[in-house]
Formats: sequence, C-alpha cells, structure tokens
Amino acid sequence: MRLLSLTLSGQYKGLRDQTFSFDAAQGNIIAFIGLNGSGKSQLLELIAESFGYLERFLRSDFKCRNWFPALSIELRYNNQAYDSEDLTSTYSVQINQMGVVILYRDGILVELETGEHSGIEEEILPSQIIGYSSGLNENLQRAFMKNTIQYLDVMNVKRQWEQRSAVINEARNEKGKRLTEMDIELLERQFKEAYRYYQTRHPALFPILPEESSLSDNANIGLRPTALPRLKYFDQDTTALMLASMGMLSDAEQQAIWQGKQRFNKIQSVTLRYDLRKFTHDAGALLDIAKLIECLANMHSCHFQALTRVSKTSEEFFNQFELDYLAGKITIDFSDFRVQDILTSSFFTPQVLFEKLYRLQLLAADFWQSETKRQLRQDNFERSAKRPQKWKSPIHVLSLKLTDGQQCIEFDDLSDGEAQLIQILSMAATYRDSRVLFLLDEPETHLNPSWRTYFHSFVESAIGIENEKAQIFVSTHSPFMVSSLKRNNVYQFRRSDNGMIEMKVAQNETYGASFDVVIKDLFDLRSLISQSVIDEIREQLKQGDDHAKEWIEQNLGLSAEKAYLIRKLSQ
Repeated sequence: MRLLSLTLSGQYKGLRDQTFSFDAAQGNIIAFIGLNGSGKSQLLELIAESFGYLERFLRSDFKCRNWFPALSIELRYNNQAYDSEDLTSTYSVQINQMGVVILYRDGILVELETGEHSGIEEEILPSQIIGYSSGLNENLQRAFMKNTIQYLDVMNVKRQWEQRSAVINEARNEKGKRLTEMDIELLERQFKEAYRYYQTRHPALFPILPEESSLSDNANIGLRPTALPRLKYFDQDTTALMLASMGMLSDAEQQAIWQGKQRFNKIQSVTLRYDLRKFTHDAGALLDIAKLIECLANMHSCHFQALTRVSKTSEEFFNQFELDYLAGKITIDFSDFRVQDILTSSFFTPQVLFEKLYRLQLLAADFWQSETKRQLRQDNFERSAKRPQKWKSPIHVLSLKLTDGQQCIEFDDLSDGEAQLIQILSMAATYRDSRVLFLLDEPETHLNPSWRTYFHSFVESAIGIENEKAQIFVSTHSPFMVSSLKRNNVYQFRRSDNGMIEMKVAQNETYGASFDVVIKDLFDLRSLISQSVIDEIREQLKQGDDHAKEWIEQNLGLSAEKAYLIRKLSQ
C-alpha cells in the first residue's frame, strides 16, 4: 500500500482546497511535524475518514448515509493485488459531494454497480488500516468507531433473525405435539415470509432460498459470513489482546521483534475473561472460544474456570458448538513450550488468533450509549465520539505477564515508555505481511531520548525495510524521528494567518541533521535554552555587561548560548 496523494476540494476543519502529495517519499515511514494545533492529526483523521467511507461504500453489508457536505476527495495510491505478489495497480478514487465513488484503475474507469460489489474492496483497498494514538485523540478513532458500529449493526440483524427463526423452529419441534399438515404449511409460510423480509432488506447477509425448499431444509440455514472491518483502532484493550496473541511466537521471535531493548522481553502468561451470554447469535465467536478451550484442555499449565452463577449449556447447544459454559476464564501459560506449538497448529499465526479475539471485542460496542451509536451511523459526523472509560466486553484481558527469564511483571506495571515501544513494534510485526496503512499519532511520546533516536530503525526492522506492502504515517514532535528520515519523507505543517493549514516538504535535508538544527529550522525556536532563562538574562543585562557576565558564569549550565554570551560580553 502506498498513498501517493490526497486532494481535498472544500473544507474539512482547518484543511481546505489543497493537495497533500507524498509521491516523492521513499521507504515505509512518512512523518508529519509541526507545532501543536498545526493540523497534523487532522490530516490523519481525513485519511482515516476517507478509507473508512470507501469500505462502507464498497461492502454490500455496510451502509453509507451522508458524506461530508460540500466536500470532495481524491485519493491516489498504489496497491498490490491481494492474490498476487507481482501485480500492483495505481488507483484514483474520487468521493464527490454526494458521497458517490468514482474509481479509476491504471487510468481506466471501473464500473461500480449498485448493490453487491462482489468483493471488489478486496482488490482496491488496503487489507488493514491500523490507527493508534498515544494521547486522547478521540477524533482519530472516530472513523474507526464508525465502521465498528457498522459491524455491530450487521451482527444485530443476524441476532434478530436468529431470535425470530428460533420461535418458528421451536413451534415445529415442540415435544409431545403432533403437527398436522396444516400446521406444517403454516410454519413453512411464516418461515419464508420472515426470511423474505430480511432477505429483501439485507441481501448481503441472506442468500436467496431455492423455490422448492422446505422449512426442514432451511432450519439451520447458514447466513453469509461477516468480515471484520478493515479499520482497526488499537486502544489499551485491543493492544492487550494483540500482545496476548504474541505469546504464540518463540522466545527468539519475540525478542527479535522487541529489538532486545526490553528487559522483560517474553509473554509469560495471559488470563482472558469471556462472556458470550448476550452474543449467542455469533456462531463464529462461540466456535472460536470453544476451539481455544479445547486445544488447551490437556495442558496442565493452562486451565479453564467457569464464572460463578453460569449454568452449563444445553445438550443441543453443546452438540452444535461444543462449549460447556457461555462465560469463563481461560489462563494460558506460555512458559510451557508445548502451548506455542498447540496454538500454532490451531490458529497458525498471532494475527489469526488476535483477530478471532478482536471480533468478540467489537461486539462490546453494543454497550455504548445509544446517542453515540446514532451519531456514528452518520458518515458526516465529525465531532469527538467518547467511548465509556470502563465498558463491558465479551472478551477482556484480566492479566498479562511478561518475563525476563527470572522475574515476571504485569504489563500494566511497565513504564509508559516500555509499554509503548512493545505496543508499536508488536503492531508492526503482526501486520507486516498485510497490505497495511498505519496511521500513528505521536507513537513515541513516552520513549526516552536514547530510544527515540532508534525509533525509526526499530519500526523499520519490525515491518521489514524492503517491505512494499506497508506504509506508515506518523505525526510527531520529535527531532530524533526527523533526523532519521530524508527530507522527502518529512512534511511540515503550519497554520496561516487566516487559520488554514499548510503542508510542505521540509526545505532542507533532514537526514543526519543535528537536533539543534532540526528544532530551529522546523519548530520555530531561535534558541535551544529555556525561554524563561533568556528572559532572566535580559533582566541581568539591564544592570550592565560586567554584572551580566558574572551572573551568567555562576548560574548557567553549559551551552553554546552561554559560551557565545561570555565571549561577546568579554570584548
């Protein structure tokens, strides 16, 4: 995935009538720099909103309602075909003011029929769009939340159908009651009428039934599967599930991903709590949890505990899903090397296991406030959308422990910098083989200066330096990041006098530039010592040069500014 440019016609917050071009950039990482409020995060938001809308438009099971008024977008990007390692096409995708999408592939118009699009999104969209913010940037996660609600709506339609068809099937299977032909005919008609109701409104989920089919033929009809949203936002809960999945990897693989910079460099154990009592309509989720429990059942190092007051499932339910309890705790001890082998044989990769757990977490949006969900169903909603701080979830990490080979520590007890580096590198490694677009808002905020100087190389190593499938946009205030990138990969943001945002490529070469030069050139600082100290120096100068020189020698630490002032005052 390579985003080449985004052209905006109209206004989105502080962005207006401009083209943001990245086609001269080289490598995986592009940095957005600038002062606070200069618009870096707004462009990340707009990129996320644009691709989020494209997914909703192209997916037949998602819905589009109202694109941003008086706003049109053109995206140009290269994308590697999902079924080919060699075929790469250049796409120009336009979203006009009415929300209509026009697509060109290698300069040729592609006809997009209304209704089902036969999976064309697999061809033209990134397979993954990953969002992350180290702060409380609720605006960035908004686009991701919109598609989460779309996924929830689809699953709720399936739940409604399950409940409705269950009533009909219960009448048919009622014990001790002999059904007449008239009763059977009535049930057949009710089933088909109910199914036709859903099939007409949700054709992407409900396949057309054969004309001569009977109720017995379709009692266990399989609805079309629902894929996860391509947009995935990594908050604290999501990151914990991802790290739990990383325990599948060997010790050497985990240490290689984390670059040997962490003292605690291996996942020791994880305890997951699941509760599917409200989500029995998601057969995939039930089967995934059952599979996880079953594959670990014979491991003495791992164990399952049913939650109190949770009864065993019925015999019929167990026969269908092989799941004894709809709620419980699963503890996985990765110190037993056999666990890694068993999980790999069942789930293949950490990405597969993570996404099976993640699909459960998405269903937790059912507990969000009704007003929040209503707002997020509107494509043009652009304000902050707040998720509850403490929210219920069908899947939750109760404990995640890391080890250095001798001692263990809870992930929550790591320093912010240690946790952040593990999160970012694990995300990069998990999705490095996907056609992925990363949108990272200040991902190195908590790192110490030493780690910041290496952050660029850490990420490149985790994603693969020669990886042409991945592209990473990073908003940052770090001169360390800027000094690691060529100028064509560094984009400076400023606000003009009228409040609009301007973006331009860094004017001077940034690769290898000293930090003081980067700070003065790109962050508008004239001096590298504190402004309050400069104000105090000016006050001392009012009392004469000799007094000021003596004060400077006695009070200031070493700096180029101190040497310059003393030399100047000594002349």
